[in-house]
Amino acid sequence: MIKFNFFKRLREIFKGKKMTFNFENVKVKQIEDKINLKSTATNNGKNNLPRASSETFSNCENEAIISADEFRNSQVSKAVDYLNSIKGKIIDSTAKLGQKHFFIDELKNKIERTLTTAESKLSNLKDAYQTQDNEVKNFRLENNLNREPKSLTMMNIIVGIAVIAVLFIIELRVNGNLLAPAMASGQKEGMAIAAAVAGLNVFVSFAVGFYALKNFHHVQIMRRNISKVGLTIYLIFIVYLNWALGAYRAIHEATGANLMDVITGNDTASSIAEGSAPIPWTVDLTFTSLILVFVGIGFAIGSLIDGYLFNDPYPGYGSVGKDRNENKKEINRIREHLSSEIRSIFNNETKKTSENRDMIISGVLRKDWIPNITSLENTFEGYRRFSEQISEALDHTVGEYRSINSMFRTEAEPKYWRDSNGKVKTKYYELSDDKKDPNKVFRDFAILYLNKDQIEKKIEDYQNKIQEEANEFINNINSYSDETNKKIEEIRSKYAIS
Repeated sequence: MIKFNFFKRLREIFKGKKMTFNFENVKVKQIEDKINLKSTATNNGKNNLPRASSETFSNCENEAIISADEFRNSQVSKAVDYLNSIKGKIIDSTAKLGQKHFFIDELKNKIERTLTTAESKLSNLKDAYQTQDNEVKNFRLENNLNREPKSLTMMNIIVGIAVIAVLFIIELRVNGNLLAPAMASGQKEGMAIAAAVAGLNVFVSFAVGFYALKNFHHVQIMRRNISKVGLTIYLIFIVYLNWALGAYRAIHEATGANLMDVITGNDTASSIAEGSAPIPWTVDLTFTSLILVFVGIGFAIGSLIDGYLFNDPYPGYGSVGKDRNENKKEINRIREHLSSEIRSIFNNETKKTSENRDMIISGVLRKDWIPNITSLENTFEGYRRFSEQISEALDHTVGEYRSINSMFRTEAEPKYWRDSNGKVKTKYYELSDDKKDPNKVFRDFAILYLNKDQIEKKIEDYQNKIQEEANEFINNINSYSDETNKKIEEIRSKYAIS
């Protein structure tokens, strides 16, 4: 029942596919009609042919045998063409199923390359780091520092630039709107003046903070003093600039004069006003003009601080530590990611092993080897049935010939009609084994032939072989993974940065 169900399942799987060569049915009447059996047998009987002493088949019987053999040969030739079309597939698939499918050496080479590449990078990075770390230590000693440098990162750069950009835009909008009423051309001219002042307040202040304010901590007294003098001059200038701008706004509110007329002295009404814009402390500031002054000064101070904090407060210290910190970060990144990178390779190899195993079983075994080896088996079995039909057809034809012939004979039956005991044979013809046995008829394919039991056993053997090979390979992967993890820990420890 198991075998029956197995091959029934195979038929269902390959339903619609040609899995055998279909031999044509043997038609006895065609053979009999071709040799004119009845008329020939009747005439031969009336003439007592074949003779009683004859020991060989009559011409009519031989014609029947030749006719059947021609038909058999034509079917064999067609079957050979069909078998030739699947022979190569059987040989190829058998070779694939019999070979080794999983190789640990390829995986080992890949892992070793990854580890070697990582260790080479870590070695170069650590050498560079140690050189740069010595430079940082020397800089720290020379400048009496006792902290690590605060080097620039991409986030620091983004934040620093974003701060001055936001300050510039806000001051431009606020001052532009506040100055617009005091300008002859209104908003457009107000924005132009505001942009110029905002540029000084923000961008120049950032540069002063970066180059001057940092030097307040410098170990060299000369640089500290120069920086203090320069910063003092710049602060006086920036306060004066914004105060004067507020004074011009206050004069406009008091007299209605536009800013450009006040600056050029063309407005007589402004001269009546108390105080002078170039001397802003002589002008009484209004609330709006105070906003102008404090927005400008406040944003200038903010930009100074932004420039001071950008790339470490101590001049040059951030740049010295930048490459060292980047190398340290890269060393730690490689150390941290090496384990996950190797684990990913092992996981992919395990997954690929399962996929290859399933592909071999479902592809090579089930879609290639099974249908073709089954086709060969079905063709051989089909020929056995076909040759049996030929044999039975000839037996019937010869028996019919002798029956009709004996009805008209006047002499005794030919000698070859009787057996060794002298009795008339009841079995008239039997196809020789060389013509009935498919292993002899299809000699070139017999070596590939397997019967149903052998096919079923071979399928089981192949499946077990492939599964066991895959399991063994996965076990080897796991063992090698443990060895690799030890190597990774050694590398991580060797290139650790304190």
